[in-house]
Amino acid sequence: MSIRTLYFIGQCLSLDEHPTFRGEIIVQFTDENYDWNQFIWTCSNHLVLPVIYLKFLKHDLLFYVPDVLAQHLEEIYKLNRTRNEQILLQVKQINATLNAAGISPIYMKGTGNLIDGIYDDIGERIIGDIDFLVPENDFLTTAECFEREGYEICFPAYLPYDQMKHYPRLWKEDVAADLEIHRVPVTQKYAAHFSSEIVQQSKKAVTDFPGCYVLSDNHKVTLNFIHSQLSNAGHRLGVVSLRDIYDLYSFSKHIDLQQIAPYNRQKYLAYCDITNKLLGLPISDKQTLTSKVFCRKHDLNLTSPLFSTLNRIPWTISVFIFIVIPMKWKEFFHYQEARQILVRKMGSKNWYIQQIKIYKKMITG
Repeated sequence: MSIRTLYFIGQCLSLDEHPTFRGEIIVQFTDENYDWNQFIWTCSNHLVLPVIYLKFLKHDLLFYVPDVLAQHLEEIYKLNRTRNEQILLQVKQINATLNAAGISPIYMKGTGNLIDGIYDDIGERIIGDIDFLVPENDFLTTAECFEREGYEICFPAYLPYDQMKHYPRLWKEDVAADLEIHRVPVTQKYAAHFSSEIVQQSKKAVTDFPGCYVLSDNHKVTLNFIHSQLSNAGHRLGVVSLRDIYDLYSFSKHIDLQQIAPYNRQKYLAYCDITNKLLGLPISDKQTLTSKVFCRKHDLNLTSPLFSTLNRIPWTISVFIFIVIPMKWKEFFHYQEARQILVRKMGSKNWYIQQIKIYKKMITG
């Protein structure tokens, strides 16, 4: 991934705030040697193709995009908008099911942002699955409600349910998205700072979706930060997702990000600062040492493959030693089905090849 391409896409995403970027973008697009493949690959990898299309449409830039590419962007946007419309209908069905059982879910992440009207267009955000939080006492009841409606577990899990962040992902053939039913909003490591009780205290009702709630604006930012930078090791590795920082930018239209003080404020300010750098937005007013180191690490990941690889190796090893192995051994010793599956996999040459590919991808990014 090119650092120049990433920052250029950042300019495209912030056209509403910086219309003067339009001239610079036209200069790039009229260069006959411009690498369109790199541009599309990066946008796709960061899940921002639909919003890029909307920015180009709004700022009259599609004329400068090759016809085939413009048609591709439009098709991706339309497909995503249609899927999000279906997700909104699915949310209403979920609400009806849970309300009948006396349960009011709290929607999180992309789905919560979508039903709360965070985005200018319902088609601009790519959503993976539908994440929602329910009270601890209703956790298993909620899962049973949807299993009775034909949802099935995607991948079996062997840990006790009271040790899970969310119930194993549920899928159903005739719905738009899978479900992730959360008993806690974040992993146990960060639960003391962002617990279900904290979320419940300031949850926000949604007028157009009665019977459910979303996170408060402050908590949307907090969850975005914890998910992107802490749980997924973004700060440790010096990486960000353009989709995540575009969400942060969208939140900034509703709340002053500088007034929020989530867990580990120094890392949060570094996250705000890289958002400022990539989108050219005045989100952070001063750069701390933590922020300088993080931004430098982020740029080195893009300019130096050697640095990126060496940076990821210790993290990959620690994940394997301290997370993967203990979890697998716990499953192996406590659950017969887990033992049978692992023994069967270990007898397959393809399983070893697959594991090598997984960790190679983690190292190379």
